[in-house]
Order: sequence, then C-alpha cells, then structure tokens
Amino acid sequence: MTQEIWTIKDVLSWSIGFLQKSGSESPRLDAELLLAEALDCRRLDLYLDYSKPLEQSERNRYKDMIRRRAQGEPVAYITGRGGFFGLTFNVSASTLIPRPETEHLVEHMLENTAKDSVMRVLDIGTGTGCIALTLKHHRPNWTIEAWDVSPEALAIAHSNAANLKLDVEFREVDALNIETWGEDRQKFDMIVSNPPYIAASETDVMSTSAIKFEPHRALFADKNGLIFYSSFAENLPRILQAKGKVFLEIGYAQRSLVSSLLDEAGWTDIFCHKDLSGHDRVVIASSP
Repeated sequence: MTQEIWTIKDVLSWSIGFLQKSGSESPRLDAELLLAEALDCRRLDLYLDYSKPLEQSERNRYKDMIRRRAQGEPVAYITGRGGFFGLTFNVSASTLIPRPETEHLVEHMLENTAKDSVMRVLDIGTGTGCIALTLKHHRPNWTIEAWDVSPEALAIAHSNAANLKLDVEFREVDALNIETWGEDRQKFDMIVSNPPYIAASETDVMSTSAIKFEPHRALFADKNGLIFYSSFAENLPRILQAKGKVFLEIGYAQRSLVSSLLDEAGWTDIFCHKDLSGHDRVVIASSP
C-alpha cells in the first residue's frame, strides 16, 4: 500500500484551516512557526522548499504541536522560546511569555540613559530574565540584579543568561517580604518591574489561553491588583538612591491609582506613558 505523500504546502494549507476553525487569531503565523520548529528550519525555508514531502516522524511531531495549539496552548510554550526586543528567550510554564507591551519598559530606560553610562539596576519579578538581560545587552556597563520568588523561573532566567552570555545576578527574593531583600546593600540607581497586577475580578476580560496556561502567581495580585505597587511606593526608597528612578508596567486602567500611591508616598516627577495601542502602560517616578 502506497503511503500518502504530504508536502510542506499540503501540511500548511491543512493546518491553517484547522487552527482557524479552532479559534486561533493568527493561524498562518502559528502554523508556520510550529512547522519550522518541527522541521528544525527557518520560516523562510518552508517557502523555499514548498514541495518537499514530510517524513512520517516529522508529520507526527507537527501534528502533536498543532493539537496543543488548537487546545489554546501558546506557541511559545510549545516551542519553548519567545522573542523580546530582538532577542530569543527560553520560556516554560513557570514563566510568563515575554510580551511586546513590556518592551516599552526597556525602551524608556534606554532613552533615559547614555549607552556608556554606569549604573546599578534592579529588576523585580524577572521571570525569564528578559528585561534584565535585554538591558545588560544594550548597557554592558550596568551592574544588574534581578529578583524572583520562583526558583523554577530563576532556573529559566539562568539558562537565558548562559545562552546570551550576559552577566546578571539572579536572586530568589519575595518582593513583598522586605526581610528577604538583604541588609547593608549598595543602593540602586534605577529599579524596573513588571509585577503581577491583574485583579481576580478581571478574569472575564482575560484570554482563556493566559488563564489556562500561564502561571497565575505571575499574573494576579491582591488588593484589586495593587499590592505590589502599594509595597513599592512605601518600601523601594530604602534601596533606591535619592532621586533614583522607578519604571513600572501597569494595567491599562491603573494609571491614576498607581500614580496616587506614589504621590502619597512622596515620589516626584511622576509620568505615565502609553503603549502602541494607546493604553497607559509605563509609570516612571523619582524616589523621595
């Protein structure tokens, strides 16, 4: 019995239609990324070799990936990698997937500093390490420390530092427990954080994929999503230089609440910047 032949073109055509019916918002991109992963090639190579027949083992590997994607699992978790600011980072179910909105934090930090500047910087809630490592990549003279409460996330961050050959000090620290911060340390010039900021009441406006697959500890926060900002406003000055700056990612409806917390704690020069979608996204302030 002759085995049915499936070419790259055939497989892509079928999987794009299948993912579209399954609810994917980007079925062609998803299909291409996963097929390139299954074949260990570039997306461009798919179209340079469009008529190439797939081996049965390749089809089986791809079919499993497509099945996972059809069930809502993000492509980054299936491939184990995500892009951020032009770099590639390992991801796992213990880490958030790096998001384009978070790149605005890095952009504003780079815009506020010279390329040859020398600074001490802290990244709180580092996850994959994407913020800390991207900053180190673009500002090699900076001394960067990065905290996370999850040892599993820190293992991923360490792997990314090794892959990118970048030197960042990663520490297991509970940002809400100042007793774990360490004593008698040199203060930082800048602190950056993309903390958990989603309130439990907001699950109805979140994607099913995020709720089902991403770590809830890195998404949701108590006090209506504000517990980290409240703690930061009160406690970060003890480890930040006078007039040192903090850069915070916020939820689209949290501008006034976060700004008020900082203002009441004596922070100055409080500004909020929007992302490319026009949503309030980055709050910058100077320490008291």
